[in-house]
Amino acid sequence: MVEYTPDEVNMLIQVLKKIKTQKKGEKEKIEKTIRYLDQRHKFFNPMKDMLIYITDYGEKFNLNPALLSKMKKDLVEKG
Repeated sequence: MVEYTPDEVNMLIQVLKKIKTQKKGEKEKIEKTIRYLDQRHKFFNPMKDMLIYITDYGEKFNLNPALLSKMKKDLVEKG
């Protein structure tokens, strides 16, 4: 299992906050994900679907390359 630090969780939250969308369902999903992450600073163990979702946005919004690589590795392990 890959472990994420509180700083890495903060980086993910910042990337999601950059997303501007007009689609109601997508906007609600982003807000829900941010709330979820905000509660997981000490222990964040994302499911496969969340990893896919966050890495897609991470690539678009220049997430820290080391963290993005770590998440992709975690995704492969959960494959």
